[in-house]
Amino acid sequence: MKNIFICAICAVMSLIISSCNENLLDIPQRGVINSDEYYATASDADARALIAYIYKQIYQETGIDWVSMWPGLANDIPASGGIYSNDNVNPQNHSGNGLYTSLYRINYLCSMIIEKMAEDTEEKKNVKGEAFFWRAWANMYLTQIWGTPPLVDHVLADDELKPANGDPASLWNYVETSLQEAISRLPSKPGIDGQAAIGGRVTKHSAYALLGKAQLWKGDYAAAISSLETVIHSNLYGLIDDYSALYRPKSDFCREYVWEWNIEDSDQPNYNLEQDRRTLQLGWRLDFVQMPGGIHIGFGEAANYTKNFYDFMIARGEKGKNRYVGTVWDYEDVLDRFIALGEAATRTEAIGKFWWKQGLLSSSVGYMRGKMNTYKEDLFIYTADQDIFSKTNWPGMRYSEVLLNYAEACVLSGQKITEGLAALNTVRTRAGLEALSSLNLQDVKDEKRAELALEGDRYLDLIRWGDAAKELAGRGAFTYTFLGYKAGTDPENGNPGDYNIETLPYAGIAQDFVTGRDELFPFPYSEMLLNENLVQNPNWE
Repeated sequence: MKNIFICAICAVMSLIISSCNENLLDIPQRGVINSDEYYATASDADARALIAYIYKQIYQETGIDWVSMWPGLANDIPASGGIYSNDNVNPQNHSGNGLYTSLYRINYLCSMIIEKMAEDTEEKKNVKGEAFFWRAWANMYLTQIWGTPPLVDHVLADDELKPANGDPASLWNYVETSLQEAISRLPSKPGIDGQAAIGGRVTKHSAYALLGKAQLWKGDYAAAISSLETVIHSNLYGLIDDYSALYRPKSDFCREYVWEWNIEDSDQPNYNLEQDRRTLQLGWRLDFVQMPGGIHIGFGEAANYTKNFYDFMIARGEKGKNRYVGTVWDYEDVLDRFIALGEAATRTEAIGKFWWKQGLLSSSVGYMRGKMNTYKEDLFIYTADQDIFSKTNWPGMRYSEVLLNYAEACVLSGQKITEGLAALNTVRTRAGLEALSSLNLQDVKDEKRAELALEGDRYLDLIRWGDAAKELAGRGAFTYTFLGYKAGTDPENGNPGDYNIETLPYAGIAQDFVTGRDELFPFPYSEMLLNENLVQNPNWE
């Protein structure tokens, strides 16, 4: 988003708070414009501020908690306990409770723009299109995660504040119709490398990409093929050559990002989106560990991969290739990187650099994140180590996902298999792998796992495919601490089989994925108390 797009966010926050107070008291305040009047008389600048506030809310919602939660619920990072093991998890303490509230808040803010703002300029038409897009985005997740959330398709009156569960068919229709409204209003980006001109904002083809994903979930595969082909045949998107460059400033506004949140490349702390926790908590603290080349690869569970994921990548022949280098590093990769960069002469010397404080590396089995890394050269550093933020734009969807969703729709429909295979092979070729000569659903599942690691889709896809119970067996049952090589190992010839990993049972009642319950999150207990018309999801009572 350009500077002009991010102005007046504080004024919008004040307006929203004021409108809430107005509803409670219903007493006009002198000199204070009410929300209906503000929306009705909004200028182009006001409209930009209103939609910028929504972008900011969604960016914050998809921050570190989002990045950590979804892979942890799947089987790609070694999360332990809590929601990951179902230990004492219930509708009162479930980690998804805050997300439920936030998604409905986004739905409300979008509906306010849609219902109350005039559409009398081109800019306001675009903003209203963006509001339709984000309303669809919020409701897609509500439907995926809770199954039958209330359908709130307008700003509710006082006597409508206790809606009953929604019907899945109606909910998916709401997502689709909202995206069609967005498509009718939003512009295309100006050329394959023209995203910077619109500051990363969503476009007509962003809406087609999300529509195709929603139709895939709905099971309308022919419609998904059509929507995703519109994106592919637009020739406005492509894959960048270097997978490792993703999630770094060098890829800001690249042809692969279908939309993104623009972090202004200023050296002053003057932009709200810079104050984001994801790069703080995706980076290791400097007093714990040193990484080669000024990289902070992550602190805690989101920093590491499971052995299951690492073995999966190795079995596919990905070791050392383009996507592997930008996704996962074993201990040897890290040590050898010190040598390649001239920061150490041997692995033994590299170990001395890596282990600044010899000993504990929690929630790790020795396979570390090579994706979404925080590089020193990409940072704003304002005061001290605890005040570090990245300049990196954050993508909302990548074109590789469009291609893989298209391949899946082709397989599931039995249509256009040749075209689906070509789309999947485009992704494989960039990864450094040989093209496949045939295509089946398992090929798509595996390619999605490798390509979209840590990007938040795998857990929900495992449920959609009916694979969750098998793939998530034993999830969260143990805690891990990586202690380097086993005693007596020669570091110069070390390999993953020589890792010293402390493995302890999780101190709680760890459970596997519970079929018949864990397909959906529970509705928050607070919502159940307030709304007697809401029926709880199965087996969460």
